[in-house]
Amino acid sequence: MNKAYQYYCRAEEILVGAGFVVIVLLTFLNAVLRLFDMPIIYADDLSMLLFSWTAFLGADVAMRHIRLVGMDMVTKKFPPRTRKLIAMGVYVAIIVILVILIRGGLKIMNINGNRPFNTLAYFGINYGAVTAALPVCGVMMIITSLIKIGKLILHFKENEFTLKKEFADTDLGEENAGMDQTPVDLSDAEEVQKQ
Repeated sequence: MNKAYQYYCRAEEILVGAGFVVIVLLTFLNAVLRLFDMPIIYADDLSMLLFSWTAFLGADVAMRHIRLVGMDMVTKKFPPRTRKLIAMGVYVAIIVILVILIRGGLKIMNINGNRPFNTLAYFGINYGAVTAALPVCGVMMIITSLIKIGKLILHFKENEFTLKKEFADTDLGEENAGMDQTPVDLSDAEEVQKQ
């Protein structure tokens, strides 16, 4: 199960990266071809389809890697177990919000799902292909949230365990900026001039 989940996570990351690259290339290529009066007719609609899926899949990847926006100014002052309880509460709130969004996404799919999707209707793609991104990726984010809650429960008594340590991205993020450099003592004029 763990190996299958790792493959699933890796496939999702590859899809997000590929979707982003295709959106950028397609938009750039379409802009260049418009200069020669030869635009790609379906480029905007395909970009919109890819954007909806890439954005929601990317949100799941960001959640899994603890890369969503968060503020821990208050919670870092609490003991480790209290922080874990707060984190579990946040994930439960996320799940509740996702359930509401999934229900709304399913309603939109029922209303607009069979509507032809502009130029992509020629390829048999309906608007439901775009609106399905919310419910499908919402379920994926609920799975990610449940896994995070499970890990917090499993390691609840271990004070040194945090979800952030699970994904030690020392090469990513503003909190790690400058870690590879020696700090400069600004009170020493000679050292400042070297820099």
